[in-house]
Amino acid sequence: MVMLTLTIILVIVLFMTLVLLHEWGHFVAAKRSGVTVEEYGFGFPPRLFGRRWRGTLYSINLLPLGGFVKLKGEDEADDRPGTFNGASLGAKTKILLAGVGMNLVVALVLFYGLAVTGLPALGPLEPTFLKASYAQPRQLILTEVVAGSPAAAVGLKTGDYLISANGERLTTDEALRDFTKAHAGEEVTLRVRQGATERDVAVKLRAPSEQHGYLGVGSQQVYKLRYDPLSAVVAAAYITGAIFVATIVGIFQLLIHIPSLVAGLFASGVPKAAEEASGPIGIVFIMQSLTSLGLAYVLLFMANVSVALAAFNVLPLPALDGGRLAVLVVSRFTKRSISAKLESRYHTVGFIALIALMLLISFYDLRKFF
Repeated sequence: MVMLTLTIILVIVLFMTLVLLHEWGHFVAAKRSGVTVEEYGFGFPPRLFGRRWRGTLYSINLLPLGGFVKLKGEDEADDRPGTFNGASLGAKTKILLAGVGMNLVVALVLFYGLAVTGLPALGPLEPTFLKASYAQPRQLILTEVVAGSPAAAVGLKTGDYLISANGERLTTDEALRDFTKAHAGEEVTLRVRQGATERDVAVKLRAPSEQHGYLGVGSQQVYKLRYDPLSAVVAAAYITGAIFVATIVGIFQLLIHIPSLVAGLFASGVPKAAEEASGPIGIVFIMQSLTSLGLAYVLLFMANVSVALAAFNVLPLPALDGGRLAVLVVSRFTKRSISAKLESRYHTVGFIALIALMLLISFYDLRKFF
């Protein structure tokens, strides 16, 4: 319970950091475009504390679910100099997309730092066209140890590295499954690394007729690649771009399958579209498994989420930066002004729809993890 609570706090801190950096992008772009920033808020109202400095109110709010930047004239028909509505289309575009740009910059910096020190495995997203060395060789780590299992009985824990079995080196999930199946019901010797210590443990595997796995563990292959400083720049850019595109494709696939997700509420199991998506609950459990792998995996997760925020916000959907930009572009090219009141309603409905989608995915997270 304590671990879960700490994980939730860590997820909130990481998410808040990324959102505030996103809003900082809007803030800087607005200032440079001559648009007055009325408030830069940490969290959402009601307001707990605020201090005005150089014309901007910096506030700390009660709900730690993100942050916001309030621009002068943003939600009203005010087009005087210094207002958002009074800015040119080019300036508005820069302001709206600056948050996306900031998230991508954060991801690039994180991926670069990981690439030069040790980038965790990314599978098909790895830039195989670049030469890399192993900062950590391919190894098998335990991501789960089932209570009451043979593994738990001999003291194996989540985060332990499984090096070999009966002297046979193990580096993949498949190799471990094949070995335990072939030796079901037998006593075997496992070479395990716990922290900086390696030791041999004798464990009797479950018989073939028993359930819950012969050893009672979940495992994952891990390794880290290191690039030289110049190649790391290319690697960071390639990975950021690949995740950006993959995220956009994934979002559209999710939106297309909304009818099946709704229908699945009245059936058992989890639809495929929901299997590949995670809401707040799923993110907490993903983070909980990553913390046992080390700081590099937490930073990798943070970089992935930063790219996901950028990809999500650039989409032309209501309540998102891309949706607001789409309204501006349509209004400009059709030469028909959209009232601030109508646009506000449009984005409010979109925001409600996005919250509903998040709750839908969270429902399936509960089915997946509980």
